[in-house]
Amino acid sequence: MVENFGGSILYLILFLIQLLGLSFYSYLVILNPKQIITDYQVGEGAIAPIRLIGSFILPLVFLGIYLLFTSIEGAWIYFILLFLTSLYQLLYDLGTRFGMIDKEYTVVNKTQDTIISIVFVVANVVLITGLSEKIYA
Repeated sequence: MVENFGGSILYLILFLIQLLGLSFYSYLVILNPKQIITDYQVGEGAIAPIRLIGSFILPLVFLGIYLLFTSIEGAWIYFILLFLTSLYQLLYDLGTRFGMIDKEYTVVNKTQDTIISIVFVVANVVLITGLSEKIYA
C-alpha cells in the first residue's frame, strides 16, 4: 500500500485521514441526518437535501477505497475534485463567518468545521503536489 503512495507513509496517512473524514461525513448525511439537522438548525424539511448531498459523497468514499487497494496512477481528477470541494467549503465557511455571504440567513458556523476545511485543503495540496508524478501518469 505504501508503494502505491510513492513509498511515503506521510501520503498514505494523509490519504487515510481524508478517506476517514469522508466516510464519517457519509455516515452522517446518509445514516444519521437528524444529527446534522440538530447541529445546524436547518429543520426537518432538510432531510432530503442532506441525504442527496450524501449521494455525491458516498461514491467518493468507494472510489477512495478502490484507489487505496489498487493504484492511484492517473487518478488526478479524484484528488482535484476533493481539493476543490474542500476549498469551496472553506471559502463558504469564511464568507458566512465574516458576513460576506448569506448574511440574511441563519448560518451556523462551527470552529471545528473551519479547522476541518483547512486541514482538508492543506492535505489535498500536499497529496496533489507530492504525488503529482503518479496521479498525472
